[in-house]
This record gives sequence, structure tokens and C-alpha cells, in this order.
Amino acid sequence: MTEHNNKQQVWTRRPVHIGLAWLTGILLATGIIYAITQTAPTPHQTGSVWSLLSSSNSASRNDTFCALAQAPDNSCLGNPQGLCSKDLEMAKVAWKYFENNYNPKTGLYNAADKYQSTTMWDTGSALAATIAAHDFGLIDEKDFDERIQAMFKTLTTMELFNKEAPNKVYHAGTGAMVDYRNQPAPDGIGVSALDLARIISWLNTLGCMHPKYAYPAKKAVERWDLTRLIKDGQMFGLYRDPATKAMVVAQEGRLGYEQYAGKIFRELGYDQRVSATYNNEFRETINIYDVPVAYDRRDPRDLGAYNYVVTESYAMDAVENGIDAENQPLLANIYQVQKRRWEETGVVTAVSEDNIDQKPYFLYNTIFTAGLPWNTTTDKGVRYDNLKTISVKAAMSMALLFPDDPYSKQLAYTVNTAYDPERGWYSGIYENGGGYNKAITANTNGIILSLLLHKKYGEFYPTCKRCQRGMKLDVAKTQTCDACAVK
Repeated sequence: MTEHNNKQQVWTRRPVHIGLAWLTGILLATGIIYAITQTAPTPHQTGSVWSLLSSSNSASRNDTFCALAQAPDNSCLGNPQGLCSKDLEMAKVAWKYFENNYNPKTGLYNAADKYQSTTMWDTGSALAATIAAHDFGLIDEKDFDERIQAMFKTLTTMELFNKEAPNKVYHAGTGAMVDYRNQPAPDGIGVSALDLARIISWLNTLGCMHPKYAYPAKKAVERWDLTRLIKDGQMFGLYRDPATKAMVVAQEGRLGYEQYAGKIFRELGYDQRVSATYNNEFRETINIYDVPVAYDRRDPRDLGAYNYVVTESYAMDAVENGIDAENQPLLANIYQVQKRRWEETGVVTAVSEDNIDQKPYFLYNTIFTAGLPWNTTTDKGVRYDNLKTISVKAAMSMALLFPDDPYSKQLAYTVNTAYDPERGWYSGIYENGGGYNKAITANTNGIILSLLLHKKYGEFYPTCKRCQRGMKLDVAKTQTCDACAVK
């Protein structure tokens, strides 16, 4: 036989040997598997990965990502109230502002349209808007998470004023500390405890509605040193004296905003026995149109801060902290006195502080301040009564909180077209027929979205406490004051 024929013979016999070996192997493996299954627990008893694989045909299977990646059970938030088509239209207009003013590098939003500056107050308003936009289906889970993750990256790395707490102002595009002119301020300009309360409120709601962010929210706040900011039952701000550059610690908050913020810090475990109650020693009452209106009697000439009686603080307290025995009559009177002015003068009235689209660009349009009713003023006490406005956020807040009163219909009707569909809701309408106040801000649009979220779920802090999802801090970690001696 030739060499070629010998090779051919080898190749023709090899399949016979392979087939026998394969059959023998199958029989041996079958015997081993049978022996194991007679003595070992079943895969379902062991809870092994094998049990997941072997149950692939089970109709009740819940281990796939279709089930595992679903949002957490938020049934403890109650039975959400449906939003009507008009509600959703309003929400879309408000969210347009945040689409236009987002800075993806920092996760921060501009406080005013196209102006890359922001505060912790405005960051709180923007966070409220982002939570609402996701809940209403205006952004999907991926977009929501990317925005929140970017924001947390900034909150956990941003420079702190005097290494204690967030500066009053940051550049929204870079996250650097700036002054109120948005110019670089490497040493910062100070800290506002009221602003910190605003963002804490919405970090709390974020962790409540999205529990995966509860720990990052807690760690962001525990990074701050609040020793000099929260003490003796009150809140304090920090700033450097312009002349001496010495650090100044100044009591912060007046009746209204003080209670809104004080309650938020109290929920974290801080002593706020003065600031968290409207029935403190600084409260006085004045009758305007025969309606008793509470105000703060502390003299601005002594402390350098006015008490502006406006709608926003009382509305936010009700929406976020909840209505209670103290704030219910005060809020009712805030509504009633503005209704009474409309009845007496024919001027639709909804006042609050707002940006305006002309000099001086920001005004406090008040029910009462500096001894005067219906006073419109700057923070320095300069009057601009010719620039009184109907505040969109104030009108919508009162309409939502008092939906059964006929005046609420008047308020909603008056401001319901005060927006640019491509930019967001305007800040207001000039009372004297001067047209729209076309300033567009994060605060106005954030409050509108938070009002609609409140309409759906109700009061945020009480609801989250019912869910046992409120933010819990180790207060000692925020009261170390390692930087207190730094000048």
C-alpha cells in the first residue's frame, strides 16, 4: 500500500473511535448527574445562580433587567393626583428655561436667563425643577441621572467659603467662586444660611423620591461646617468686612423666610427654637385693609436687613414644610390682604421679590416693609413704586393653595399668558400697564414646577417623613468648625 493509501486508511477509521468515545462520555456524565440529583439539594433550595438559569421558562420570573431596573416603590408617597393638560403645558414652558440654561460641565443652571451665575438658593430651585421634570415625563431616566450626577460632582468638589460652607455665588459654567458681578472671587464673598436651607430642602425631596441619591445628598451637606451658621436657636451668615477684611458673623433671617429655613434645619436635628417658630419675640402685627399682617419688628437701621412681607416665603413654607397651626392663619391673611387690595382698588395683586427687566433689575414688591404698606424697594431702601409688578410665582402660588376662592381664578387668568414658549415664564406683569416684566429666572420657573409637583403629591417634608425617607445627618460632623480661626 502506498504512503498515500496508508494515510487514507487512517482517516477513514478515525470517526469510529471518536463516536465510541463520545457515546461513552455521554453515558458516564448521565450517571454522575443522576447520582448528584439524588443526594444534593435542588437548585431552588440552594439559591445559586444555577437556579436563575434553570428557571428560564418560569412565567413568574422577576430577575431580568426589565424588572430589576425599575424605579423604587414610591407607594408611600400616597395616591398622586393627576395633572390636567393645562398643568402639563405650564410645566413644559417652565422646563424650557432649564433646557436653555443648563451647564453640563457643572450640573448647575443659570440663575437668570443666559447669565452664567448662580446661588445655592437658585440651585435648590433648579433641583426642584429637575425632579418635577422627570416625574412629569419631560426628561427620561438617563437624562435625569446625568444631570443629578453632574450636580453632585460639583457639590462635592466645589470650593467652600473659608472652608466652611458654599459661597453666596458661583459661576454656573465653571463652578468657581465669584462675586455678585460674576467676577472671580478666589476668597469668596460669604455664606447665606437661608440659601443653604433652600438646597437642603430639595436634596431631602430628591433622596425621598429617588432613594439612590439619599446618601450622596447627605454627604454633600455633611461636607459643610455649620458651627457658626446654626447656633443659639437661630441662623447666621458670614461675610468679610469690605474695609478691614475681617470675618463678620451676622444673624440672618426675618419673619417669613426665617421660619421657612429654620424648619428645614430643625428637621436635620439642629436647635432652631427661635427661627423655626412664627411665635417668637420679634413678631408684631399691623392691620392693612382690616387684615392682621405679621411682620418682624427688628430695626433695619440696627441690623442692616429689612423684613420684607411677601408671598413667596409663606407659600414655600406651606408647600415644602407643610401647613400647620402656626402658618395656616398667617398664610390665609397674606392671601386675604392681597385680595382685599384688589377689591378696594381694582388692581390685581400678587406681590413678591423678583428680578425685573430694567434698572435696578431686582426689587422687593411687598405687602409691608420699612413701616410702609405696599412698598416696592431695593435692598438699600430706595423706593420704586412706579415699578410695582404682579408676580407670576406669587399669583400661581396663591391660586394653587386657595383653589376654591374666586380670587384665585382672577390670579390665574391674569398671569396665564405671561411667558415666552421658547424661554420660560416671565417674572411678572407691571401693574401700571407697562407690559410684561420679561425677566426670566430659575427661581420663578423652578417654583412653578414645584407647585405642580405639590399639586400631585402634597406637602414634601410631611410626605417624606411618612415614608421614613427624610435626610438624617450626623450633626456633629457639621459642627466641627476647623476653619473658624481662619481669617
